[in-house]
Amino acid sequence: MANDRNDFEPEIRNSAWWASDSRMAANGKASEVVLQKLGIMERPDLSQVEAVQMGHVMQPLIGRLAQDKLGIELKEADYALTHPKETWLKSHFDFISADGQTLVEVKNYNAGVRNKFDAESGIIPAADMAQLIHEAAVHQVENVVLAVLFGGQNFEVFKFQITEAQKEQLIKDMAAF
Repeated sequence: MANDRNDFEPEIRNSAWWASDSRMAANGKASEVVLQKLGIMERPDLSQVEAVQMGHVMQPLIGRLAQDKLGIELKEADYALTHPKETWLKSHFDFISADGQTLVEVKNYNAGVRNKFDAESGIIPAADMAQLIHEAAVHQVENVVLAVLFGGQNFEVFKFQITEAQKEQLIKDMAAF
């Protein structure tokens, strides 16, 4: 099963600022992240939540759908990296193109959130964008794709070219926490 790794253990998650932490900060929950990292608040164990489990089950399938839709070979990127300069910034990844130039983050969302996304204009929720920028900054790439299966029926890809300015701003914003 994807993402079944030790780098999701609390002591490792609390040792750095991860993409999931940037997601929470973008959702207005940065104080919760800080309290978790300080050991004051426990990170909830979501491993038994069926929606979380299904996300892991669906990840390879969504990756294959993305590969077909994008017309590029994808490789599983089930590893963690540390930003080359900001060693407090880390990320874990889903897929990367065979040429190493494009990250693909996959999501299995319910159909009820479909109205928060618009592929044509590139509109996605702030939490998803924060995660994509975070991952691009850590992996040192510009091209990132968010591949989403909505309600098990509607598949969409959202392509972004992440600028150095966006990466620097995210790092500056997250460093404040």
